[in-house]
Amino acid sequence: MVSWDFTPPIGGMGRHVINLTDGLKRAGLNVSVLSGGAVPFRRVGRNIGFSLVLAGYLRRWIRKQGIDILHVHAGPGGVSLFMSAGLPVVVTANHTYAQQSRIKGERWKRLLIPFERGTYALASRIVCISADTAAALEREYTINPGKITVIPCGFPLEPWIQADRETEARSRDIVFIGRPDRRKGFDILMAAWPKVTKVIPDATLQVVGFKAVGPASVRFHGCLPDSRLRSLVGSSRLVVCPSRLEGFGLSAAEAIAAGTPVIAADTEGLRTVVSHNRTGMLVKPDADSFAAALIAGLTDDHLIEKLRRGCRENRSRFSDKTEIESHLAIYRSL
Repeated sequence: MVSWDFTPPIGGMGRHVINLTDGLKRAGLNVSVLSGGAVPFRRVGRNIGFSLVLAGYLRRWIRKQGIDILHVHAGPGGVSLFMSAGLPVVVTANHTYAQQSRIKGERWKRLLIPFERGTYALASRIVCISADTAAALEREYTINPGKITVIPCGFPLEPWIQADRETEARSRDIVFIGRPDRRKGFDILMAAWPKVTKVIPDATLQVVGFKAVGPASVRFHGCLPDSRLRSLVGSSRLVVCPSRLEGFGLSAAEAIAAGTPVIAADTEGLRTVVSHNRTGMLVKPDADSFAAALIAGLTDDHLIEKLRRGCRENRSRFSDKTEIESHLAIYRSL
């Protein structure tokens, strides 16, 4: 397994790789992971610098570890392959540079599309973590659909189910998990938040993933251990995901597993995770739409109870059992 993001995880990709490798090991596979933290290089360009160094390091690592199948996690924040590995290659596509380049201020990422194309060309099979990502590869990279398998992210459900609190034991807080970058839509949330507190002055937003200074109604936690994150999500009223683009939306799926409804942007990736008016609400990625949805979620107890029932009824679809079985089937076919 090759991934820039692994342990400690920086984002959803790292958490996904940890869940996947743990599940494959439980299934009896010997899994070695080569990550950004394991290769000595000057950390310029983050995953891009790692990919460049990898070109001269990968084959030695493959021989040393006795690798039979190489599984690479690619795309934005992922790894690019610049040469054949000399063995079957599975590439996981989270989302694409073509998709991300359409976000304002990120057009320059079109320069990285040729590296991404080259990686997919070297793949024996491609795993997409959502149908939206698969459609993007077929539409914009003209990849044969027969080469692509959609396998949504999975994770062990039980720790999240155990974090699920009854309504009377929950706070009325809203939780955001992510980074303050444009793709994650934190600017949308911050534009919506004054509109929320104008109507509900005691509303509280819990921000996980980074530290910053903000209004008294916004509490920044930085990164939290898994147990504390689950406890916070499972004891809060809502989780909010205003991303302009996701490959999948792992934080949204984990919130649903904890019985916590999600207010999410109706954008690629998230719309494959959140079922509108069943496990949450899908809204336009703008401040007014998010403010209205958050106010409704904070004030309408009947709505929240309906959405919480929907979360509990639908969380089994995120079990890692199906994900692991699907990966094992791909490995056996190579």
